[in-house]
Amino acid sequence: MLKTLALRSTLLAAACSMALCMPVMADTPRPVDIPAGELTSALQRLAEQSGAEFMYSADRLKGVHTNGVQGEYTAEQAVMKLLEGTNLKLIVGESGALLIADKAGPTAANEPDDTTGATGLEEIVVTATKRKERLRDLAGAASATTGVQLTAIGAQSNADYLGRLPGVVFNEGTSGQSSVTIRGVGTTAGVDQGQGPTGYFINEVPLSEPSYASGIPDIDTFDIDRVEVLRGPQGTLFGSSSLGGAVNYIVKTADPAQFDAATETTLRSIDHSGGDLSYTARAMFNLPLIADKLAMRIVGSTRNDAGYVDNVGTGVEGSNDTEVNGVRASVVFSPSEMTTLSLLSLYQENQLEDFQTVQSTFGPYHRSTRFPVPSEYTIELHSLRLDQDVSFANLTVLASTHDKDHILDSDVSLSNAVRNFVPNGVLSREDFTTTMRTIEARLSSKDGGALKWVFGAMYSDTESEVATLSIAPGGADALAARYNPALLQGDLFNRSYSFRNGYEKALFGEASLTFAQDWTLTLGGRLFDTRYALRLERYGIQAPNGPVFIPEREALGDGFVPKISLAYRPNSDHTIYALASKGFRFGNPNTVADLPGFDTPTSWDSDELWNYELGSHSLLMGGLLQIDASVFYIDWKDIQVRLVRPDNLTYGTNAGTARSRGVELAAAVRPIDPLTFTTNITYLDSELTETVAIASPPLLDGTQLPGASEWQIANTLTYNFDTVLEPSVILSHRYLSDAPETLQQPNVRVAGYNQFDVRTNFDLGRFDLGLFVTNLTDRRAVTFGYGISATGTGRNEFITRPRTFGITLNWNFNQ
Repeated sequence: MLKTLALRSTLLAAACSMALCMPVMADTPRPVDIPAGELTSALQRLAEQSGAEFMYSADRLKGVHTNGVQGEYTAEQAVMKLLEGTNLKLIVGESGALLIADKAGPTAANEPDDTTGATGLEEIVVTATKRKERLRDLAGAASATTGVQLTAIGAQSNADYLGRLPGVVFNEGTSGQSSVTIRGVGTTAGVDQGQGPTGYFINEVPLSEPSYASGIPDIDTFDIDRVEVLRGPQGTLFGSSSLGGAVNYIVKTADPAQFDAATETTLRSIDHSGGDLSYTARAMFNLPLIADKLAMRIVGSTRNDAGYVDNVGTGVEGSNDTEVNGVRASVVFSPSEMTTLSLLSLYQENQLEDFQTVQSTFGPYHRSTRFPVPSEYTIELHSLRLDQDVSFANLTVLASTHDKDHILDSDVSLSNAVRNFVPNGVLSREDFTTTMRTIEARLSSKDGGALKWVFGAMYSDTESEVATLSIAPGGADALAARYNPALLQGDLFNRSYSFRNGYEKALFGEASLTFAQDWTLTLGGRLFDTRYALRLERYGIQAPNGPVFIPEREALGDGFVPKISLAYRPNSDHTIYALASKGFRFGNPNTVADLPGFDTPTSWDSDELWNYELGSHSLLMGGLLQIDASVFYIDWKDIQVRLVRPDNLTYGTNAGTARSRGVELAAAVRPIDPLTFTTNITYLDSELTETVAIASPPLLDGTQLPGASEWQIANTLTYNFDTVLEPSVILSHRYLSDAPETLQQPNVRVAGYNQFDVRTNFDLGRFDLGLFVTNLTDRRAVTFGYGISATGTGRNEFITRPRTFGITLNWNFNQ
């Protein structure tokens, strides 16, 4: 809770007076090992390890989180590390006493308050290089949205924040299947048939499988430390799938320093939902079991979004009700200052009562099917992490396993061949199950020194099974009268199964050398080896002569992806960099049978993509203005595309070239303490640079890439009132220009809209109250569609969520 300027001045004056009498601290560097956690506990540990004493307001530090510090430091240097990413600073008294105060306060124990009346912008620490590093020091383009920021804007799902970041287009689809396009790298605004171009991680655990995504996790925003979005290929350190960039969710882990608890309750009313209320309930408990050594953190959540699409075929209003339930648990054990073991487990399920698309033929918020077509997506994840100080370096070992299951129904009554003689239509059901196991071990240098490095090895193994079933509900007798009963299982008349497996093996490393004081050269690379294979089995009337078995086919890949950057840091507030990096992803085998007279490739390989960029991170006006800017050029060759054969079956191959070039700007300014304005602006020019003549129809040179909106703008204005209840008002605006839906139908456009949101927050002590309206003008826009649907019902379109009114109540034990 923010204090008034007068109260801060009083506290600082008293603290400074006391600090002048404190003994001088020793300035000899000592080994320091402080894990991430609450700042108060971290300072207590540092006092024990260094013998130094610190002055601070316990109330001001309550609830402030630190990313910890490891290495050899003086007490002053260690405190500076602990304060990175906070709105606090270190003041050294004339006697050497250490005082921790607001950045808006005095700059030395005997200096007056800052006359600007504005508090510096928050610093954020990220792990984009698999080391803790200030976002401002990163030689690359990245954005980080903190948990505090997510709470302030009332984010409920990834749709509420990802699309507001520079260079990022969020393609909202069905629950658990919404995708992200970064810097225009993608051949569809939906889900790729092969491995997607954007990687997804939770606390560095990879969540993207080698082929078609059985699910794209929407990690619950409650009790998240931050969400990092890394733009440009991240293959060197994060591996396959991060061809265009990566999204890394960093959730909070157990803190053995103190008990903590928090809850959040939200009620929402979504327009066009028939008056049904939506709700969210969340809770977190952090339980120290052994002081400073062992703790458990448990987070639970449930969210229900009332449906706003009416199914005129089934007669159900608001048929697309969505429910998301989840639980997350963390156990952290630090038997010594040198060792930390962290266990993270997650279970989340998304249930959708009816498919989320609309069919405009029947109205702007309507669709028509003979029966509801629900979907269900679940993910269960367990990871174990070891952080060990091995004297000369830090060792990290991270092992994980996760299971995904996605059941998706479709009404194909108007397109399936048996529709003319079965009584109730035809249902198609796809059941994806995936198990992925990963392990990574790496060594990283201690902080300090001119040379910083990280080297490691990883292995991942994935097994998947996809069952595709064709069902004629109530049609068993009609089927038996027409087909051999031996081919049928009641009203189930076709069954296809694909069994898939793959692995990725890699050695990776990155080293940074600082020279001439202000320059840093970084070289990195990843040596990889991938394999993905599948086999097929088909039963039913599609195999009238008996089961069809298609032998295993495989796609192999290996190579080396390099990275090089040069950064110039004249001081701690400025970084200017140049970067070149390469990405890769899995190839996949084709599953279609050979067609006589047509050369169907047995598989497709990884694309070849190079990213070149210049950028800068700057903190100006005494910390009141922050500007991050980058200009980039992407050269993309041998693109993974899906084409159509003469028999109308699709296949994958590598074909064509493309380029993507653009400018990204992220700026935040706090001209006066109550007012903060942020803007993210992206200009993107992405198109094919070669005609793919073998496609039908040909993919033409100059075609804009799908999901690559030319303009993307997001603005946020926040004003904090210094009065009773400390109200704040947040006004948000987002603009996304239109873009093609797919390469094959470049004239079918999606996006092209403005959206406005408004929110007011009130501080009620341990409670915070928020009132909000999203999509203030009730703008209806298509985010993705499936073109002319094979079901015969016209275009199936995903649309932006209608105008929503809501109220949120947060409670925090330590606030």
